[in-house]
Amino acid sequence: MLKKLSKNVKATLSILFTIIGLYLILCNYFIGIKENVFTNKNMALMSKQVVVVENLEEINEIDYEPTVDEFDDRKDNYIGYLEVPDVSIRRGFVAENSKYNSVGYNVMLVSGSDMPTKQKGNLILAAHRGNSAVSFFDKLYLLKENAQAKIYYRNKVYTYELKNSYTVPKVGTLEITRNEEKTTLTLITCTRDDKTTQTIFNFELVSEGE
Repeated sequence: MLKKLSKNVKATLSILFTIIGLYLILCNYFIGIKENVFTNKNMALMSKQVVVVENLEEINEIDYEPTVDEFDDRKDNYIGYLEVPDVSIRRGFVAENSKYNSVGYNVMLVSGSDMPTKQKGNLILAAHRGNSAVSFFDKLYLLKENAQAKIYYRNKVYTYELKNSYTVPKVGTLEITRNEEKTTLTLITCTRDDKTTQTIFNFELVSEGE
C-alpha cells in the first residue's frame, strides 16, 4: 500500500514538474516575442535620409586662407547661428540658395534640411576640419555624449544634446540615421586621421526658449 502511494506521489510530482517546466518555457517564449516587438517598434523610429554634400576635407592654412573682408561682408546675410560651447564653435549659416552656402565659405546648410521650427525635422550642417579659416568643425571629434549644441534662429535658442556619432564612406552621398520621432540636429565633417570617411554627429532637441 505504501509502495503504491509512493508511486502515485512520484507520478504526481513528475506531472507537476513537467507542467511547471512547460509554463516557464512558454513564459520565456512570450516574453521574447514581446521584447522583439518592442525592439522592432523602436527600430521603426529610425529612418535613413540620403543627402549630397560638398567634398569635405581636412583644410589647412596653406590650402585656403580667405581675407577678413571676405567674411565680414556676409554677416548680415546669416539666417541663424550654430554654437557648440565645449569646442568653442560659434558660426553663422546662410540660406540654402545663397552663393555663400558652401563649405568653402561657411558652415553649410545641407540641401533638404529642416529649420528648428519644424517638429521632428532635421537640421543638417556641414563644414571642413583642419586649421584653416574655414575649418569650423575641426574639434568636433572631442565631443562627449550629451555635449550641447545650440541653434539661434528667429530670436529663439534651440538646445540639443549629442546622442551618437558614426562614420560613413566618403562617396559623395551619405546616409543619416536618426530617430524620426525627435527634432534633431546633424553635424557632418571629415573624419580625423581618415581621408576615406566622414563623421556624422547626431543631436536631439532638449529645450527651446527666447
